[in-house]
Amino acid sequence: MAADLAGALSELGARLRRGRALHPRGRLLSGTLEVTGAGDLGVPVLDEPGRYEVIARLSKGGSLPGRLPDVLGLATRLPGPLDILLSTCGAAPWLLWPRAGFTAGPYSSVVPYLTHAGPVWLVAMPEGENVPARPALLPEALARGPLLFHLLAARRDAPARHLATLTVRTTLPESTDLSFDPIRHGHPALRIGGTLARLRRHAYGGSRRGRHARLDEGLSGAEPARASVEPARAADRL
Repeated sequence: MAADLAGALSELGARLRRGRALHPRGRLLSGTLEVTGAGDLGVPVLDEPGRYEVIARLSKGGSLPGRLPDVLGLATRLPGPLDILLSTCGAAPWLLWPRAGFTAGPYSSVVPYLTHAGPVWLVAMPEGENVPARPALLPEALARGPLLFHLLAARRDAPARHLATLTVRTTLPESTDLSFDPIRHGHPALRIGGTLARLRRHAYGGSRRGRHARLDEGLSGAEPARASVEPARAADRL
């Protein structure tokens, strides 16, 4: 019942916004992910050293106007495909926190992933100039230099482990789109379990239905490859 309601509300929200129900304002970005090989999560693309061309996205969760702080999003499509979706957080990775800049503070998975090593939060620590949380300013900011996000695996009972560094270099055309879905595009060793997984599956599906978007598989192989996106109407952008 709750999962069906989440799907229906997301579909309605997407129809009213003529875009995604959440994080409707943002920009798709291209960059690289350099994996350290220190993951030990059971996920090859995050455990084994390598360099991948990836697509990422920076976005505003509630699309609040102007310079108002908002819960911001960082989504990344890895080979597999594997979608990692993070939101700005506070001092603890389970605490959502609004920010006024895309590089003003950490991002996290908010809820822990279930792994063979126990519960793990994925956290991204930004590096570089402070970029205001206005997607329209991203092309200008990236023209001055790339933005870096260091991906960590955080546990309650152990020091954080550096998994990879995401380097974002350019924005993609505004007419491109990609449907991120961390449940459909997941990995058996990196799971969000129970009721929350069902709620998210229905919510993401409802948002896609509401904006008439298909589930874009994007990167489908496990080898380093060039990410591709499917052309779409500007109104369907995340």
